[in-house]
Amino acid sequence: MYEYTDRKNRTLADRVNAAAERRPDHGTEQDKVTATALLADMLHAAAQHGITLDTFDWVADLPGHCYAAVVSPLRERATRWATAS
Repeated sequence: MYEYTDRKNRTLADRVNAAAERRPDHGTEQDKVTATALLADMLHAAAQHGITLDTFDWVADLPGHCYAAVVSPLRERATRWATAS
């Protein structure tokens, strides 16, 4: 996995864990690992365009959105649909 930190030297896992703590349902450790991997993949793609996590912080809570996507009930439905094809 790619190693990224923000301007405050927080790791991606730190950011996802903080996002999980802000939610009423903290999810599982696997949810946090999955959200961190998703965040790393997205930042790797964004880096090719000169965009960093700090850039995203100006416009969106990307770690929080990655975590929300992973724990969303819609994710389970989408996964079932994609594997059925």
